[in-house]
Amino acid sequence: MIEWKRALGPSTLLLFGTLIFILQLFISSNSLASEKAMTVEATGFAAIADSNTVVARDSATADALRKAVEQTVGAFVSSDTVVESYEVLRDSIYTRTEGYVKSYAIIGESQADGAYTVKVRAIVASGEVEDELDALGLIQRKAQRPRVLFMIAEKRLGKDSQSWSGSEEEAASSEVSLKETFLSKGFSVVAATKDSKDDFFSSAEGLTIDDARKAGERSGAGIVVFGKATVRDGPRSASFVTIFFADISAEAVRVDDGSVLAAAEGHGIARHISSSIGRADAITKASRELSDALIKQITAKWAGQDLVIITLKGAPYEKAVEFKRLLRSRIRGVDAVYQRRFEGTDTAFEVESKIPAQAIADEISRQGYKVIGATGNTIEVEAGN
Repeated sequence: MIEWKRALGPSTLLLFGTLIFILQLFISSNSLASEKAMTVEATGFAAIADSNTVVARDSATADALRKAVEQTVGAFVSSDTVVESYEVLRDSIYTRTEGYVKSYAIIGESQADGAYTVKVRAIVASGEVEDELDALGLIQRKAQRPRVLFMIAEKRLGKDSQSWSGSEEEAASSEVSLKETFLSKGFSVVAATKDSKDDFFSSAEGLTIDDARKAGERSGAGIVVFGKATVRDGPRSASFVTIFFADISAEAVRVDDGSVLAAAEGHGIARHISSSIGRADAITKASRELSDALIKQITAKWAGQDLVIITLKGAPYEKAVEFKRLLRSRIRGVDAVYQRRFEGTDTAFEVESKIPAQAIADEISRQGYKVIGATGNTIEVEAGN
């Protein structure tokens, strides 16, 4: 064993040790993601045929476990998506209930009117459910499929001119790769207007969130992914093959309220005899790494609770208190309501909800209030008489 270590040398052993450590971290992170679990209570029913309560009990239990998995799915996607994609969910998830339920306990059972009822408390592998939904491209639908605008400025270090690229052709490599990945996950993508492009490339090094939001509004986007990409040439070998290094960073912001949904970086290395191809390959690799990280962060936020900003206009303070009480008690899916501002006759609320803003707006309109505006996560309400 000693002779083997000497033959390999300390640098080789260090490399092997580093690779093993990285592999262990990768396996550990994937294992933790898959081990996420959710405790769910559900009730199942089954008809009692030929007085056979044993079979009915088993069937009711299976029905309850299936509903527990359905509830878990509902935590990640909207009810509309569940209805639209029922066949896909049935074939991919619902028929494999046993694979997602880690354990369960029957906490109640009864029989009446020829039916058997079983209530269970189940621990569902929510991480595995989320992974499957993500693979099916269903998670992002919870946010009502917002359209995404990409604005990435590219720069080749070492050019005589240090200005950022100012044409669509020059900036194509990173944006094309980002668009391909987002489209493959079910996102809708929009193109920037000419005015937005001109403003963007004239101030790419100082682009702000407000600039990105304005560009998004012009293009009809719900999310803007904006950032910078750089590519630099490395050493050239004796065989005329050059190494190219690319780095890209970007943020994803909501157009309606400017909140940052995600921020990430990507890095890529390519080797090629052609400078143009090598640079494009490096940028593509960096962009794919970036897009994977952005999508993971965005879908993680969408899988949780929605934060909706509701502005009540034309209401005195007493009416605002009444409206707050209504949100808590009569609007389904609302978990918490926070009053953030009262000024004159306008009141701003932050609402934590399991349902999207549009569904909340629909519920509010049924309570006698006039909804005068709504976006992906903002609602404007007029108190009326």
